[in-house]
Amino acid sequence: MKVNREELLIQLESVLPGLSTKEIIEQSDCFVFQNEMAHTYNDEIACSIPIALKITAAIPAVPMISILRKLPEDELDIDVDDSKLVIKGKRRRAAIKIEENILLPIDAVEEPNKWFDLSVEFADAVSLVKDCAGINESQFVMTCIHITPEWIEACDNKQVARYKFDSNFKKNTLIRKESLQHIISLNMSRYSRVKNWIHFKTSDSNGLVLSCRLFEEDYPTDDITKVLKVEGKKLVLPKGLVKAVDKAEIFTAENVSGNNVTIILKTGKIRIKGEGTSGYYTEIKRSKYEGPDLRFTIPAKLLAELVQKHNECIVSNERLQVKGKKFTYVTVLGVVD
Repeated sequence: MKVNREELLIQLESVLPGLSTKEIIEQSDCFVFQNEMAHTYNDEIACSIPIALKITAAIPAVPMISILRKLPEDELDIDVDDSKLVIKGKRRRAAIKIEENILLPIDAVEEPNKWFDLSVEFADAVSLVKDCAGINESQFVMTCIHITPEWIEACDNKQVARYKFDSNFKKNTLIRKESLQHIISLNMSRYSRVKNWIHFKTSDSNGLVLSCRLFEEDYPTDDITKVLKVEGKKLVLPKGLVKAVDKAEIFTAENVSGNNVTIILKTGKIRIKGEGTSGYYTEIKRSKYEGPDLRFTIPAKLLAELVQKHNECIVSNERLQVKGKKFTYVTVLGVVD
């Protein structure tokens, strides 16, 4: 069958979040094609999208997406032949082994029912708070983003962010950051909540649905509310930190534990440092800060966002608070050695 290569590639790339790099579930590293739909599923994320390929098979995702990216043709001839997916271009041919029996348990994901409008602020809110969620699996609840009818928040016990808005969610919802962060770039406009899953779908006609597993855990919202209240001296973060962050990220982006920079406050100056496996970058900016030498770490992209939009902060002996009209960020301060 004749298939538009670019259109197929866009469709398959949109369901990549549902793949697993390790085959924790059988065929979770595959694109599964069934009933003119493409599916991916890794137990915490499921993705589906209507697709032009009229085949039933599980196909390893890495070789399929890689060859589609490298072929130059606008149109390809794709068929199944002798347990292989055969992709033909002009004087080119690729064949990928397939599994004709579908074993991926996509039926484990409950079907959406009633759809609700997603707030136009939702993706931005997720983008602002997500880097404050933790990575320590022993503190599972802190690896999640907490959504309430009135705000969205994340915390890793060292820093916390809360964004207040009308989320249009009817009840409190807990979703893993690693799952929810994928909606930021997907232009999602509606959601449907069922017992164990929440489904998001796009505003356009491509039919993409991304589904995230829900979790039932107690989230420390009351404690976070107390932490967000900070009294101290006002401090203006210099706008020049944005360009400094951009340079520091060359190194901090290498860190698997998080893209964080270190800020050191000293009387009359602010120092930023970004360190990675291959080196570091440091820069000093003038400041009107007066007080003891203090330090804190903060996600690089979040710092740049804060400086551009809410560069006035409050500094106490223990915490630093940045507060805008809807957004509040607080981090723990440490004494500089």
